[in-house]
Amino acid sequence: MRHKILSMVSAALFAASTFAMAQAPAQAQTEWPDQQITFVVALGPGGSADRTARAVAQRLQEELNVPIRVINQKGGGGHVGHTYFLNMPDDGTFFLATSIHPYISNAILQAGADYSLDDFAFVNGQWTDVDLFAMNAELPYQSLDEFMAAIKENPGKFRISVVPGSTGYINTLQLLEAYDLSADDVNIVTYESGSAARTAAAGGQVDMTVLGADGSISIAEYIRPLAIAADKRVAIWDAPTLNEVLAKHGKKIAPLVGSMRGIAAHASFKAKYPERFKRFSDAYEAILNDPAFVETLKKQGIGSEWLGPEKTTEIIKSNFETLQRFKDIAN
Repeated sequence: MRHKILSMVSAALFAASTFAMAQAPAQAQTEWPDQQITFVVALGPGGSADRTARAVAQRLQEELNVPIRVINQKGGGGHVGHTYFLNMPDDGTFFLATSIHPYISNAILQAGADYSLDDFAFVNGQWTDVDLFAMNAELPYQSLDEFMAAIKENPGKFRISVVPGSTGYINTLQLLEAYDLSADDVNIVTYESGSAARTAAAGGQVDMTVLGADGSISIAEYIRPLAIAADKRVAIWDAPTLNEVLAKHGKKIAPLVGSMRGIAAHASFKAKYPERFKRFSDAYEAILNDPAFVETLKKQGIGSEWLGPEKTTEIIKSNFETLQRFKDIAN
């Protein structure tokens, strides 16, 4: 009898052991992440994209309970880093943490990159520059409508400063189109740096400038804000969005956003491991909802917006169409 019981126990233990071994691979699939993650920054160290990636990595590794290292792969306006990332394993051990827009789009349109937007699964655009339309404060016009009416009455008289190839340049062209004007109706003056373009507007060498809203705070007392090229108003400037102004004329455009620092995964990673993609996305959203971390980012001058995969992708693809339309003009 005793022998029979021992045999039954042994059989049960063997069955349990066999079941556990059979289940191990399936469980391993869900226990992610279980090894170091690497963030690839497609730009040089010390810049806004690099600072954002390192701050997020430091906090996110606590949320995911694995170490996250950050490496820089600069060159070719981001093209070198994008290519490096796409050639890395697509199992969730590598993410592209950089200025995901407009660098990827520009590499495709201008550098002839052999990848497309569909090769990336965008997770979030965390910190995005938006353009400010602002004119010299000494001018008598109080609104964008008044200024554009003056341009119609005096074609060729007014000067607008922009940086070549910038979103500000393309947003200027879109603005003129919306008011049934062309680039020939104004003098678009290009400056090689945003600082020079802002100084020209502050000093009255040009009448209006279209540049990053954050960077224009330094000349706030010398300019009058007219509109923001964004979906919603920003706290630092008392100005409507461009589409708020255009709505009165029955018009609407898709204004380009500036440099969008955020994170993307391989599209194939999202397709093969949707649960891992969601785990990463949820963890990223969680840290950006942590008041203490948001305050830390704020002190470093880093944005902390959660757009999510769908909205981030929508913005990038919409902007890509606009960049494509103007690619031969604003360079």
